[in-house]
Amino acid sequence: MKMPTGPQFEDRYRTIDEGRILEAIMLLGWAFSEPSDTIRLAARQALDRWIQQGLSVRITQGGQCLFDPVEVVFHLKNAGRLGHDDFWSRHYVTTSRRLVQELPTHPPGRITVSMKRRFSLRAVTPGRTLRLRMPLPLAERCHDLDIQPFTTHDGGTCIVTDGRMERHIRAGDTDHAWLGARISFVPTEAASDDSVTDPALYLKSGEGLIRITNRISSLSRRLAGNQSPRLAVLAFWNFILDTFLSGPVHYDQIPADTPLDWVLDNGCCDCHLASSFLVALCRARGIPARLVSGNFLYPHSPTMHYWAEVRMDDSGWRPFDFMSWDLSCGGQENDWRQYFFGRVDARIISQCLPRSCTGPVGISIPPDWRVIQTAEEGGVKIDLVAGDGCSLHTDHITVETTENAKKETPVYSMAK
Repeated sequence: MKMPTGPQFEDRYRTIDEGRILEAIMLLGWAFSEPSDTIRLAARQALDRWIQQGLSVRITQGGQCLFDPVEVVFHLKNAGRLGHDDFWSRHYVTTSRRLVQELPTHPPGRITVSMKRRFSLRAVTPGRTLRLRMPLPLAERCHDLDIQPFTTHDGGTCIVTDGRMERHIRAGDTDHAWLGARISFVPTEAASDDSVTDPALYLKSGEGLIRITNRISSLSRRLAGNQSPRLAVLAFWNFILDTFLSGPVHYDQIPADTPLDWVLDNGCCDCHLASSFLVALCRARGIPARLVSGNFLYPHSPTMHYWAEVRMDDSGWRPFDFMSWDLSCGGQENDWRQYFFGRVDARIISQCLPRSCTGPVGISIPPDWRVIQTAEEGGVKIDLVAGDGCSLHTDHITVETTENAKKETPVYSMAK
């Protein structure tokens, strides 16, 4: 295999101000600590080190420093992997391990989540009818689901269906709109087993980022050989852990027809691409596999995420999550390599592709979007930003994981 070229970083991606970058670094390294001058100084010192090591920064005519959040995370992980900086191992990996240890892998009882999504309408023509969407838990992937939409005062119609909430509004003079809900449910470990009735659905060669090219087919055959499905999946898992850097990417650089070939050429992938890679390798071997997405339920960092599910003949659908890459310091620590091999912890599951999909968010998303995540008000703020650094939509998520979380009378309810 030829040496990976790595993702391309350019000035046009560097649009996020230093303050927001520091807030993102603080969430990555100190999610369990209240913001303080000491922590902010440590984040500032880490960023300064990375700049000295070669992290690029764009300086405006007014002297403002602008960064690319994708480039920042790639640099901190790559510098850690190469032994040039200890932030990744000392802070990022340590924080990740505390998150997963805080929430056990067995269902932790009733969970209550507050989710709000704020949409920017700055580029929407007034008078246009919009169908704004936000993901919700799939009823078949949890127990006793209660959804209580928050009241809005700017008109429109709110509709709740399985796996999503919609608001139908007509754009007016305001520059934003929002929707949200208080969600209460009991997580379940079991995945639905529908492969018997529709097995071909999970063997398709083309579905979103899952594209089985000649290179992927050849790689699958080489890695799997004549091994059993379980050992083949383990070989695929080890290859992805040992070959790629796990971190955010620029999706406008990825060709739609060969996204996984791009991963091979560039040597990096985020959770969506890594999970798609595993699914593609499995399907090329004739093993049913699918993508799943939702949110972590870690109270200190309930961020959005993708993982894979593979159907094993002896145990049905099993989950596989490449967060194990960070937990194991890039696959280097054996005690953590298989932490999420065949299991995951409790999560919001809002998509089980291709059958259950949230669908378009309802506003135009440019190809050069990025995500920046920061701590806010006891939870996280997940900001999807455009190429100019301005917000497209922002999610605010908080999690309560108590056995006795208050269960109010729902406005909308789906009980399994």
